[in-house]
Amino acid sequence: MQLTSLTLTGRALPQLHSRRKKWESCWEDVKYCSERCRRSRGGQTAQATPSATMAPTAPSVSHSSFKAGRSPDINKSLRCQDLGNIVHLEHLNLEVPDKEQAGIFYGEGLGLSADPGSTAAQRGGVAVTWFNIGRQQFHISKGPQAQRTPLPVKLVLSDHAALVQRLELVASHLEGTQFAFEQTEGSVMVTDPFGQQFEVLAPSDDDSISRGIKDIVLPCAPGTAAAIGAFYEKFYMARVAYGAQGSMDSASVLFGPSSSVTFVEDDEYKTAEAAIGDFEGWHIAFYMANFSSVYDRVCDAGINLLDHKYNDKAPTLEDALKWSQFRMVDILAVDDSPEGCPTTYKSGDVLYSFGHEARSLYHPRYMRSLYNKGTNAYDDHGPNLI
Repeated sequence: MQLTSLTLTGRALPQLHSRRKKWESCWEDVKYCSERCRRSRGGQTAQATPSATMAPTAPSVSHSSFKAGRSPDINKSLRCQDLGNIVHLEHLNLEVPDKEQAGIFYGEGLGLSADPGSTAAQRGGVAVTWFNIGRQQFHISKGPQAQRTPLPVKLVLSDHAALVQRLELVASHLEGTQFAFEQTEGSVMVTDPFGQQFEVLAPSDDDSISRGIKDIVLPCAPGTAAAIGAFYEKFYMARVAYGAQGSMDSASVLFGPSSSVTFVEDDEYKTAEAAIGDFEGWHIAFYMANFSSVYDRVCDAGINLLDHKYNDKAPTLEDALKWSQFRMVDILAVDDSPEGCPTTYKSGDVLYSFGHEARSLYHPRYMRSLYNKGTNAYDDHGPNLI
């Protein structure tokens, strides 16, 4: 992975290479909207493609009308506001060894609200705090060691000058930790006290949110991005955009109109196992319109996660319906790797791993109002409610 480095107080903070800027640097080079489009036009690729026998899926996003997670111009495509089966990314869950330091960083540094609409019993105990960021949350819980994503998570927050001022004010309280920040052109690069990195962007005309989790960028082995996208198309009926970031192929899975999880191939990882080894136990929670068929496919593939610490174990569909959710970790190949693929794998092999808390729209917390301090009296989603 090629990263430049900023020398900062506390640690050297990696700065995203230009190829991590989602589609911005290669917009004119995008030629195909999906792997099927690439094949039908006669293009050559070493990427895996979705199986012809897979369950019906949402069509892939046209790159002529898809940029940075949302299409800004409906005239470029009559499908630019279509979504797949996944409709909303609700939270990113991270464990931290020190809740007091986490509260200073997320509550005072980033300026997020500790959710006043939940009780300790609902959150899983007093060792868990939910921080609201728009219509989404960070679930921060005390654990034996820090959990971090391998690349910076992209956030949207307005008023970067105020953000930098808040970060400066908390710096003395986080001395001796990995806390660091640097304002760059168009963004603020931030590291929390435990090493989790964020790239904070300002709202743009391409966004439908003024604050929130925009993109979780994950590095994967060369030749596996399209295969990972195919998994989400087959198992979750998700909408996936296939493209490139710099010279590396990518697959961006839409988790609603404003959020995505983007897999970017990285030649630092020589095998899928190497990328899997970077998983530290974190998870995301999201909502789906078609719940039971996804559950059936996950169970049939043997990847329904039952060995976990939470109460919502779902060995049967009846259990999943009782909890309105189930969990999984492993992302599987739906086909064998094509000839010439730099990473060799068989159908059913694990290509990537991280926690998925998959919920139905009947879940009691689906799209509930979340209080956000510091918002304008009449925000896009109402006064102080996003």
